[in-house]
Amino acid sequence: MASFREEGRSRSEGTEFVAARHSLRWRITAAFVVLVLLPLGWIYYFAIDVLETHPGLLATLVFFFAFSTGVVFQWAGQLAKTLEEYTGIVRRLEAGHGASHYWMDQPDELGQLAKAIYETTESVRHKIHQLSQDKTKFETILESMVEGVVGFDHMGRILLMNSAAEQMLRIQSDRVRGKLLLEAFRHRELESLLIQALNTGEVQKKQLQLWPNKPQTFRVQVVPVWTEQRRLLGAAMVIDDVTEVRRLEQMRTEFVANVSHELRTPLTSIKGFVETLLDGALDDAKVAKRFLSIINEETQRLQRLIEDLLQLSRIESQAGRAVEDQAFLEPEMQRVRNLLEPIALEKRITLQVDVQKNLPQLPLSPDNLKQVLVNLTENAIKYTPEGGRVHVRAFRQDQNVTLEVQDTGIGIPEESLPRIFERFYRVDKARSREMGGTGLGLAIVKHIIERSGGRVTVHSQVGAGSIFTVSFPALQE
Repeated sequence: MASFREEGRSRSEGTEFVAARHSLRWRITAAFVVLVLLPLGWIYYFAIDVLETHPGLLATLVFFFAFSTGVVFQWAGQLAKTLEEYTGIVRRLEAGHGASHYWMDQPDELGQLAKAIYETTESVRHKIHQLSQDKTKFETILESMVEGVVGFDHMGRILLMNSAAEQMLRIQSDRVRGKLLLEAFRHRELESLLIQALNTGEVQKKQLQLWPNKPQTFRVQVVPVWTEQRRLLGAAMVIDDVTEVRRLEQMRTEFVANVSHELRTPLTSIKGFVETLLDGALDDAKVAKRFLSIINEETQRLQRLIEDLLQLSRIESQAGRAVEDQAFLEPEMQRVRNLLEPIALEKRITLQVDVQKNLPQLPLSPDNLKQVLVNLTENAIKYTPEGGRVHVRAFRQDQNVTLEVQDTGIGIPEESLPRIFERFYRVDKARSREMGGTGLGLAIVKHIIERSGGRVTVHSQVGAGSIFTVSFPALQE
């Protein structure tokens, strides 16, 4: 064991000796010795007779040589130590640590070197801090975007990806960084857009579906990224989910088409009968009276349609505002019963109303509450055959007031239930128009109820009838 330690110590000393031999201190001293010994050797060779006769002169030369060598060795050591400190400063800067200012009093090259290192250190530190702030801002903005963003280099390899893109493409950025798009996400159209943008240097745009089994539409835009010297760095791909936008555009298109159709139908009828009357039908009093009666019905239908459209527009324009009005359900229900009971009796339909006593106020105006009650109850009467029954009841349920309108009518097919509250949607369009419906009644009901914080649902079975259930939040008494 002792021999092993001695061997290790000797190896360590040997390594230190080799490092010392190659250090700046020893190299400067050795260079000085060589440069001094050359002229001394020349003097000794040509003046050996003088030196032998004057032995003191030789001793003086040897002394000054030894003294000068010692001074140079000491000065070289200080120089090497100073350079080692500068090396440590640079290494700490490289490791990301701050470097302190090493000051030297003498205005020589070392002092200038120290000043240059300090100024460089401060400049680099400031730039690193600025870059770190810019990087933090960039990452914060990138992660807060709802659009998916993917960055590529000029070869099409993935450089970065935000969280939105990870969710849309269902991949993790850490696993695909450095890979080609087709290796990370197999989609030919997406790959084709990227290749076209990189090859042509032009922006590429397209709407497409990323997943074949999901009806989602994405708008993809690939923008090439250039340097100031017009050298292609790569491309940025922005992916935006426009499914909801497309749905709203489709709804708007359908709404305009439906309104146009609903307005055109009675106007066409009125125009036809007016032309017939002008062509001579006015002379026949019986025919003229019948035509004028039809024109009156179509005019009333137009009036109802326009009134419903205006009311729906008012309700939608008030969306998001606080509901300040309040109403009691029992008195409004009694008014609606008095209004619709003659219509029910005319069809021999039993209209039964059961309202629990002392119900709390509801967060909507009396007019809006009346509109909900009229639309639901009138619909139930319209689509219930003669001899049927319509039952309206209201009761307290936990913190809500529940209203149920049940009928024994023709019912609603299951496939039509999800769309029953859409504007202008009709299960049987011909029958609905015959009964004078505008196709907006249930849409108005839904908007009024949701604005008051409630919800409406429907359960129905063809041939057995329907149950519309409305849940209102009850106000504190």
